[in-house]
Amino acid sequence: GAAIIIHLLGYATVSSTFQPLILKINFDKNLNINTFYTKKQQFKILSSKIVNLHQLNNNKMNAKKITLILIPINIILAFFVYDSISSEVEFNKLAKERIAENVQKLKDLRTLQIAYKRENEVFADNFTSLIDFLENDSTTIIKSVGETPDSLINGQQISDAQALEMGLISRDTFYVSAKESIFNETYLKTRNNQYPFDINSITEIPYTNKQYNIDANVIEKGKVSVQVFEISATFKDVFNGLDAENKKYDLNSFLKVGSMTEASLNGNWGE
Repeated sequence: GAAIIIHLLGYATVSSTFQPLILKINFDKNLNINTFYTKKQQFKILSSKIVNLHQLNNNKMNAKKITLILIPINIILAFFVYDSISSEVEFNKLAKERIAENVQKLKDLRTLQIAYKRENEVFADNFTSLIDFLENDSTTIIKSVGETPDSLINGQQISDAQALEMGLISRDTFYVSAKESIFNETYLKTRNNQYPFDINSITEIPYTNKQYNIDANVIEKGKVSVQVFEISATFKDVFNGLDAENKKYDLNSFLKVGSMTEASLNGNWGE
Protein backbone atom coordinates (compact mmCIF):
# COMPACT_ATOMS: atom_id res chain seq x y z
CA GLY A 1 0.00 0.00 0.00
CA ALA A 2 2.81 2.37 0.90
CA ALA A 3 4.52 1.57 -2.37
CA ILE A 4 1.38 2.50 -4.39
CA ILE A 5 0.94 5.80 -2.56
CA ILE A 6 4.54 6.68 -3.21
CA HIS A 7 4.14 5.69 -6.88
CA LEU A 8 1.09 7.95 -7.31
CA LEU A 9 2.84 10.81 -5.60
CA GLY A 10 5.78 10.28 -7.89
CA TYR A 11 3.50 10.23 -11.00
CA ALA A 12 1.71 13.40 -9.96
CA THR A 13 4.84 15.34 -9.29
CA VAL A 14 6.98 14.04 -12.13
CA SER A 15 6.30 14.11 -15.90
CA SER A 16 4.56 11.16 -17.55
CA THR A 17 7.65 9.06 -18.03
CA PHE A 18 8.85 5.95 -16.39
CA GLN A 19 10.51 8.11 -13.70
CA PRO A 20 7.92 7.18 -11.10
CA LEU A 21 8.87 3.53 -11.54
CA ILE A 22 12.53 4.35 -11.14
CA LEU A 23 11.63 6.42 -8.10
CA LYS A 24 9.68 3.51 -6.74
CA ILE A 25 12.46 1.10 -7.38
CA ASN A 26 15.06 3.41 -5.82
CA PHE A 27 12.79 4.14 -2.91
CA ASP A 28 12.07 0.48 -2.43
CA LYS A 29 15.79 -0.23 -2.43
CA ASN A 30 16.34 2.52 0.07
CA LEU A 31 13.45 1.22 2.14
CA ASN A 32 14.80 -2.31 2.00
CA ILE A 33 18.29 -1.15 2.90
CA ASN A 34 16.98 0.95 5.76
CA THR A 35 14.91 -1.97 6.92
CA PHE A 36 17.94 -4.28 6.64
CA TYR A 37 20.21 -2.02 8.65
CA THR A 38 17.50 -1.42 11.19
CA LYS A 39 17.10 -5.15 11.69
CA LYS A 40 20.86 -5.60 11.82
CA GLN A 41 21.14 -2.96 14.49
CA GLN A 42 18.29 -4.57 16.39
CA PHE A 43 20.03 -7.93 16.06
CA LYS A 44 23.25 -6.43 17.37
CA ILE A 45 21.45 -4.84 20.29
CA LEU A 46 19.57 -8.04 21.01
CA SER A 47 22.75 -10.09 20.66
CA SER A 48 24.56 -7.72 22.99
CA LYS A 49 21.79 -8.04 25.55
CA ILE A 50 21.83 -11.82 25.25
CA VAL A 51 25.63 -11.85 25.75
CA ASN A 52 25.34 -9.53 28.76
CA LEU A 53 22.57 -11.67 30.19
CA HIS A 54 24.63 -14.80 29.57
CA GLN A 55 27.64 -13.22 31.26
CA LEU A 56 25.45 -12.13 34.17
CA ASN A 57 24.07 -15.65 34.48
CA ASN A 58 27.59 -17.05 34.26
CA ASN A 59 28.74 -14.65 36.97
CA LYS A 60 25.79 -15.66 39.12
CA MET A 61 26.53 -19.31 38.48
CA ASN A 62 30.23 -18.77 39.21
CA ALA A 63 29.31 -16.91 42.41
CA LYS A 64 27.09 -19.82 43.43
CA LYS A 65 29.86 -22.30 42.62
CA ILE A 66 32.40 -20.26 44.63
CA THR A 67 29.93 -20.02 47.52
CA LEU A 68 29.35 -23.78 47.42
CA ILE A 69 33.12 -24.35 47.43
CA LEU A 70 33.76 -21.85 50.25
CA ILE A 71 31.11 -23.29 52.57
CA PRO A 72 32.94 -26.59 53.25
CA ILE A 73 36.29 -24.77 53.31
CA ASN A 74 34.96 -22.39 55.97
CA ILE A 75 33.59 -25.33 57.93
CA ILE A 76 36.98 -27.09 57.76
CA LEU A 77 38.82 -23.92 58.78
CA ALA A 78 36.40 -23.37 61.67
CA PHE A 79 36.99 -26.96 62.77
CA PHE A 80 40.77 -26.52 62.71
CA VAL A 81 40.55 -23.27 64.67
CA TYR A 82 38.28 -24.90 67.26
CA ASP A 83 40.47 -28.01 67.37
CA SER A 84 43.60 -25.88 67.82
CA ILE A 85 42.05 -23.94 70.71
CA SER A 86 40.68 -27.13 72.23
CA SER A 87 44.07 -28.83 71.91
CA GLU A 88 45.81 -25.88 73.54
CA VAL A 89 43.38 -25.93 76.48
CA GLU A 90 43.77 -29.69 76.85
CA PHE A 91 47.57 -29.45 76.71
CA ASN A 92 47.69 -26.74 79.38
CA LYS A 93 45.52 -28.87 81.64
CA LEU A 94 47.70 -31.96 81.20
CA ALA A 95 50.91 -29.93 81.46
CA LYS A 96 49.78 -28.52 84.81
CA GLU A 97 49.09 -32.05 86.09
CA ARG A 98 52.44 -33.38 84.83
CA ILE A 99 54.34 -30.54 86.51
CA ALA A 100 52.46 -31.03 89.80
CA GLU A 101 53.22 -34.77 89.81
CA ASN A 102 56.92 -34.19 89.14
CA VAL A 103 57.09 -31.43 91.76
CA GLN A 104 55.76 -33.85 94.38
CA LYS A 105 58.33 -36.48 93.42
CA LEU A 106 61.14 -33.92 93.55
CA LYS A 107 59.96 -32.91 97.04
CA ASP A 108 60.10 -36.58 98.10
CA LEU A 109 63.65 -36.89 96.75
CA ARG A 110 64.67 -33.68 98.52
CA THR A 111 63.40 -35.11 101.83
CA LEU A 112 65.42 -38.27 101.18
CA GLN A 113 68.57 -36.28 100.33
CA ILE A 114 68.30 -34.21 103.53
CA ALA A 115 68.01 -37.41 105.60
CA TYR A 116 70.98 -38.92 103.73
CA LYS A 117 73.15 -35.89 104.46
CA ARG A 118 72.16 -35.91 108.11
CA GLU A 119 73.56 -39.43 108.44
CA ASN A 120 76.48 -39.19 105.99
CA GLU A 121 77.42 -35.50 106.16
CA VAL A 122 77.25 -35.24 102.35
CA PHE A 123 74.50 -35.37 99.73
CA ALA A 124 74.29 -38.40 97.45
CA ASP A 125 75.44 -37.82 93.89
CA ASN A 126 73.78 -40.97 92.53
CA PHE A 127 70.55 -42.87 93.03
CA THR A 128 72.26 -46.16 93.81
CA SER A 129 73.68 -44.80 97.07
CA LEU A 130 70.49 -42.89 97.85
CA ILE A 131 68.16 -45.86 97.38
CA ASP A 132 70.53 -48.22 99.19
CA PHE A 133 70.41 -45.86 102.16
CA LEU A 134 66.61 -45.80 102.02
CA GLU A 135 66.23 -49.56 101.72
CA ASN A 136 68.98 -50.83 103.98
CA ASP A 137 70.17 -48.11 106.33
CA SER A 138 68.73 -46.43 109.37
CA THR A 139 68.37 -42.95 110.74
CA THR A 140 69.48 -41.81 114.17
CA ILE A 141 66.81 -40.72 116.59
CA ILE A 142 67.92 -38.89 119.73
CA LYS A 143 65.41 -38.67 122.52
CA SER A 144 66.08 -35.82 124.95
CA VAL A 145 65.01 -35.89 128.58
CA GLY A 146 65.21 -32.68 130.62
CA GLU A 147 66.20 -29.17 129.58
CA THR A 148 69.44 -27.25 129.70
CA PRO A 149 69.06 -24.66 132.47
CA ASP A 150 69.62 -20.96 131.98
CA SER A 151 72.14 -20.92 134.86
CA LEU A 152 75.60 -19.51 134.36
CA ILE A 153 78.90 -21.14 135.22
CA ASN A 154 81.80 -18.74 135.55
CA GLY A 155 79.68 -16.14 133.82
CA GLN A 156 78.94 -18.33 130.82
CA GLN A 157 75.76 -20.06 129.68
CA ILE A 158 75.69 -23.78 130.30
CA SER A 159 75.94 -25.70 127.05
CA ASP A 160 74.03 -28.90 126.23
CA ALA A 161 77.28 -30.87 126.47
CA GLN A 162 77.97 -29.49 129.95
CA ALA A 163 74.38 -30.14 131.04
CA LEU A 164 74.73 -33.69 129.75
CA GLU A 165 78.00 -34.19 131.69
CA MET A 166 76.42 -32.78 134.81
CA GLY A 167 73.50 -35.16 134.48
CA LEU A 168 71.05 -32.28 134.16
CA ILE A 169 69.73 -33.72 130.92
CA SER A 170 69.93 -37.08 129.25
CA ARG A 171 70.02 -38.20 125.64
CA ASP A 172 68.82 -41.56 124.47
CA THR A 173 69.96 -42.56 121.00
CA PHE A 174 68.24 -45.24 118.99
CA TYR A 175 67.97 -46.14 115.34
CA VAL A 176 64.98 -46.53 113.09
CA SER A 177 64.75 -47.92 109.56
CA ALA A 178 65.29 -45.08 107.09
CA LYS A 179 62.28 -46.17 105.08
CA GLU A 180 60.01 -45.99 108.14
CA SER A 181 61.39 -42.80 109.64
CA ILE A 182 61.79 -40.64 106.52
CA PHE A 183 58.47 -41.36 104.86
CA ASN A 184 56.45 -41.87 108.01
CA GLU A 185 52.75 -41.25 108.49
CA THR A 186 53.29 -37.64 109.49
CA TYR A 187 55.20 -36.88 106.27
CA LEU A 188 52.73 -38.71 104.04
CA LYS A 189 49.92 -36.51 105.36
CA THR A 190 51.76 -33.42 104.11
CA ARG A 191 52.08 -34.73 100.54
CA ASN A 192 49.82 -34.04 97.59
CA ASN A 193 48.23 -37.46 97.68
CA GLN A 194 46.60 -36.94 94.31
CA TYR A 195 49.89 -38.56 93.29
CA PRO A 196 50.30 -41.67 95.46
CA PHE A 197 53.68 -42.33 97.02
CA ASP A 198 55.47 -45.30 95.46
CA ILE A 199 58.88 -45.98 96.90
CA ASN A 200 59.71 -48.37 94.04
CA SER A 201 59.46 -45.66 91.38
CA ILE A 202 60.62 -42.67 93.42
CA THR A 203 63.56 -41.95 91.09
CA GLU A 204 61.61 -42.32 87.83
CA ILE A 205 60.18 -39.47 85.78
CA PRO A 206 56.44 -40.20 85.31
CA TYR A 207 55.35 -41.37 81.83
CA THR A 208 58.94 -42.24 80.87
CA ASN A 209 61.45 -45.01 81.38
CA LYS A 210 64.03 -42.48 82.56
CA GLN A 211 65.39 -41.52 85.94
CA TYR A 212 65.79 -37.95 87.14
CA ASN A 213 69.21 -36.34 86.77
CA ILE A 214 71.09 -36.22 90.06
CA ASP A 215 74.30 -34.53 91.12
CA ALA A 216 76.00 -33.32 94.31
CA ASN A 217 79.20 -31.50 95.18
CA VAL A 218 80.91 -29.03 97.46
CA ILE A 219 81.11 -25.38 96.39
CA GLU A 220 82.75 -22.32 97.91
CA LYS A 221 80.44 -19.55 99.09
CA GLY A 222 82.00 -16.64 100.92
CA LYS A 223 85.10 -18.72 101.72
CA VAL A 224 82.86 -21.36 103.23
CA SER A 225 82.50 -24.87 101.82
CA VAL A 226 78.87 -25.71 101.20
CA GLN A 227 77.32 -29.05 100.36
CA VAL A 228 74.92 -28.80 97.39
CA PHE A 229 72.81 -31.14 95.30
CA GLU A 230 70.45 -30.92 92.34
CA ILE A 231 67.80 -33.32 91.01
CA SER A 232 66.09 -32.43 87.75
CA ALA A 233 64.22 -33.40 84.59
CA THR A 234 63.88 -31.59 81.28
CA PHE A 235 60.43 -30.33 80.35
CA LYS A 236 60.74 -32.52 77.27
CA ASP A 237 60.74 -35.56 79.57
CA VAL A 238 58.10 -34.08 81.89
CA PHE A 239 55.75 -33.69 78.89
CA ASN A 240 56.71 -36.99 77.27
CA GLY A 241 53.84 -38.25 75.10
CA LEU A 242 52.18 -34.83 74.83
CA ASP A 243 52.24 -32.51 71.82
CA ALA A 244 54.47 -29.96 73.55
CA GLU A 245 56.17 -28.47 70.49
CA ASN A 246 55.67 -24.72 69.90
CA LYS A 247 54.09 -24.23 73.29
CA LYS A 248 55.13 -21.74 75.97
CA TYR A 249 57.68 -24.13 77.54
CA ASP A 250 61.34 -24.41 76.66
CA LEU A 251 61.60 -28.19 76.38
CA ASN A 252 65.35 -28.11 77.00
CA SER A 253 65.07 -26.25 80.31
CA PHE A 254 64.77 -28.05 83.64
CA LEU A 255 62.23 -28.59 86.37
CA LYS A 256 64.50 -29.05 89.37
CA VAL A 257 65.08 -28.97 93.11
CA GLY A 258 68.32 -27.77 94.66
CA SER A 259 71.18 -26.08 92.80
CA MET A 260 74.76 -26.84 91.86
CA THR A 261 75.72 -23.17 92.00
CA GLU A 262 73.80 -21.91 95.05
CA ALA A 263 73.32 -23.16 98.61
CA SER A 264 69.64 -23.82 98.04
CA LEU A 265 67.20 -26.61 98.77
CA ASN A 266 64.33 -24.91 96.93
CA GLY A 267 62.64 -25.97 93.72
CA ASN A 268 62.42 -23.69 90.68
CA TRP A 269 58.63 -24.07 90.41
CA GLY A 270 58.07 -20.97 92.51
CA GLU A 271 58.19 -22.09 96.14
